[in-house]
Amino acid sequence: MSYQGRVRGRGRAYHYRNTRNTEGLSGVTSPTPTQEMSNKQQFRNISKHDNNCCQGISINLDLDHNGSLFLAELKSMWNMLKKSPPVISKLHQYFTISEHPYVDALRLLYNCQDFHNAKSKTLPLFIIEEFKLWSTASRNKIVHLLTPQLKIDAFKVVMKQNTLALTKLILEIFEMVQDGDIFLDIIKCMIDKKQYKEACQYSTLLNLQDKFSIEDFLVPLVLQDKLFGVDDCLKASPKHQVELVVFLDSVLGNTSVRDAMGDYVIKFNIPEVKFEKLHAKPWKKLVARLLKMFKLPADLTPNLNKRRNEGALNFLLHKRFIENSFGDESWKEMVQEAVGDDEELQKELVYQVAHYGDNAEALRWAHFYNIDKKDWPYSVRMLEENPDGDRQQQRMAPPETENWDEEIQDSEPVEYHKFSLASDSIHLIENPFTFESFLDTGLQDIDIVGIDCEWKPSFGSQLSELALMQIATRNNVFVLDIVTLGNKVPHLWQELGKFLFNNCDILKLGFSLTGDIHMIRRALPHLNFSPKQVGFLDLCSLWKHLDKFPKIKLPHEVQQGGPSLSTLVHHCLGRPLDKSDQFSNWEKRPLRESQIEYAALDAYCLIQVYDVLKKCCEDVGVPFEEICYGLMTNEKVARKKPKKTGNKKKQHDNTNKEIAQPPSPHPGPVSACKIKVVCDTMLQGLGKKLRSCGIDSVILENHQDHMLCVKYAQDEHRYILTKGYETFKMLNGYVSSGCCFKVTSDDVDVQIREVLDYYKIIVTKDHVFSRCQACNGNSFVKVSRSTMNALITTSETEQCPPPPCLYEDEATGFSSEEEWDEPPYTPTRKWELYPDEKVDIGLCQTRMGQKIQVKAVPKPLIDKYDFFYVCEECGKVYWDGSHFERVLTGRLQGIVQ
Repeated sequence: MSYQGRVRGRGRAYHYRNTRNTEGLSGVTSPTPTQEMSNKQQFRNISKHDNNCCQGISINLDLDHNGSLFLAELKSMWNMLKKSPPVISKLHQYFTISEHPYVDALRLLYNCQDFHNAKSKTLPLFIIEEFKLWSTASRNKIVHLLTPQLKIDAFKVVMKQNTLALTKLILEIFEMVQDGDIFLDIIKCMIDKKQYKEACQYSTLLNLQDKFSIEDFLVPLVLQDKLFGVDDCLKASPKHQVELVVFLDSVLGNTSVRDAMGDYVIKFNIPEVKFEKLHAKPWKKLVARLLKMFKLPADLTPNLNKRRNEGALNFLLHKRFIENSFGDESWKEMVQEAVGDDEELQKELVYQVAHYGDNAEALRWAHFYNIDKKDWPYSVRMLEENPDGDRQQQRMAPPETENWDEEIQDSEPVEYHKFSLASDSIHLIENPFTFESFLDTGLQDIDIVGIDCEWKPSFGSQLSELALMQIATRNNVFVLDIVTLGNKVPHLWQELGKFLFNNCDILKLGFSLTGDIHMIRRALPHLNFSPKQVGFLDLCSLWKHLDKFPKIKLPHEVQQGGPSLSTLVHHCLGRPLDKSDQFSNWEKRPLRESQIEYAALDAYCLIQVYDVLKKCCEDVGVPFEEICYGLMTNEKVARKKPKKTGNKKKQHDNTNKEIAQPPSPHPGPVSACKIKVVCDTMLQGLGKKLRSCGIDSVILENHQDHMLCVKYAQDEHRYILTKGYETFKMLNGYVSSGCCFKVTSDDVDVQIREVLDYYKIIVTKDHVFSRCQACNGNSFVKVSRSTMNALITTSETEQCPPPPCLYEDEATGFSSEEEWDEPPYTPTRKWELYPDEKVDIGLCQTRMGQKIQVKAVPKPLIDKYDFFYVCEECGKVYWDGSHFERVLTGRLQGIVQ
């Protein structure tokens, strides 16, 4: 009788999981929705202070008659000239003749119309930036005016606005950090008023973190799911890093996170708690992220480690008894790795294995771990007492209903692809002598290799470490034992890097190369190579690309299987790979013969697959070599289009008379976020590409005149990008040398390289997707799933048709399906990010009045992602996904640093 199709229940293991320590935090039932609303209303009415500490500014912020006239003149000049010498001179002169420039600067700021929500490059930011320059030069004359009371007044003024850049400048100009203690009462007042986010922000800016405990605002912010300032606060306080991680991990020691935090919420009167987030999965992810971010030791989080191992055990059980894709030895190795010395997990293992119907295996583990017989499942005890009895009666459950189709559907054993070379063609490189021999003879007269790597799966917080690297030629496979060799022979690794990894003449094949290359570069720095344009070809990318050609037919049809190497081998060579040794303890020595052969085949089959793909392309006339070259260098060959006859000859003659492009105006590298351009009507595609690189790009519409580029260049200090010769000749005469650039290529991917190279622009991961590709804005609102659902509910009453669904609008591109996997890389973009309090849910609008395009978000994605990003200037919605990594390894490969 088979138990594979049965749904597993809690069983006896539930008792083991419920024996965790539940003292302290647990014991309180989570509130119902009605209670939650009642609690929130109650919290809003609680306040321990009389508002005197955070109100009552002693200085008069109203402008007198002369001050009002000056501000009116300044606004008029600003609207016409923006930041220019006349405006700067007028402002500095005003500060010079002022009796109290600090106070007058505050008055000017406070009376600007957009002071409360000042954006970059607005009048309030200009005033405070220029006052910083002026006050720095005049500090010796005015520093005596900086009294503690003035600093407190300035702090209360800055609390009235929401721009972080403005806040930082005022704190610096008024030298508040030096007297940080005088603001303690104000921050405590914020905590009493439940303004946790503001308290966290100001305590961080004033370096006052050590004056507060994690209960003051860090834990409340976690419970409210407002983590924007928590990371910054923790970065400057190792003490709080440890305390918060230990506290969060202690919560995981309870049966229910929600129940455990119920009494805590009531005890500290915390409002607006996101109870829907108080579950084990998001809690574990938060603890793991903090653990990795601050490089804290794993022994701080025993409960996280335990929960991860529980998940790992369930994963291994599924692969063993549901997928049947685990070899016996690999199963034993990885189970011991996941279970370790945890007695509860050992009992859980025995119970679950017996539940799947393998009582003999359960009995073996019961003896292996010396588990007390009273904790054995009944069927395992029966097998121990009567090994030759009726096995059917020893099952934990009655037999399943008879399946009439079993005899008909009996599947034949799967035949796997085999290693076709002789066994002596596999060479294990595990000492300097064999390494030298490999370098001397193994890489002679070769033009292609297959490269693959193996590492032990990591079920805890520790990163996986590279264990093996396989290098296959057409006649041999060399298995390099990284665990044994390590970095003990740096000179040999340098030689390997020189002769293979940095050799463009040898084609290096891989499958999903990004992960392997990351592991290799981290473990073997002495190889000193970059995968860019040194002959690395990812067969996974090639397979996906060839799928666009309908006339290419692979030799074998495969009905099922995802985009894996095993599936590709099945398509090309007729049989899949045997992956029973894939999840092995690759760090255990000596390696088993089956492991060595598995590792060798994984590398060698890459060459076999490459040959098949090449033949399939050549048979139907597809330019295989050209496609491979384009994938390796990220260069796209423009499709030939029929050319119209007529005045082409005349245009060609004009081309020969083009004026020379002036030298670049930049002597050295410039960050992408520091550059602003305007693209004429011929370069609209280039403009969108530049926006994806984080470059501020205005794009002219088809109906707009080219001369508008000159206005943008003069008013906003933008560089002009054009393509036509006559247009370039005309526009170049209106701007300084190098401020107008003529793009030569017709291919947009080549165009972007031309612009970046000419202006020496450096693009990093932080710049990618930091601007809205639709409107060029860089102010986004981070919207939670619950807020998104509320916005969708609001928009459903409207009858207008939804915008088209564009999955390529994914913003950040990271995901993780396995909980025990390494958390993904999270970009820190050069954008302005605001919390979702900045959106109007009732009107479904941003704070700038733009309609939020919630209908463009596919409904299945709402439940998939926790956060979405709304452009404040046009309302376009973006979300996390795989697009980020695809772009980095695709059209922006070789561009992003």
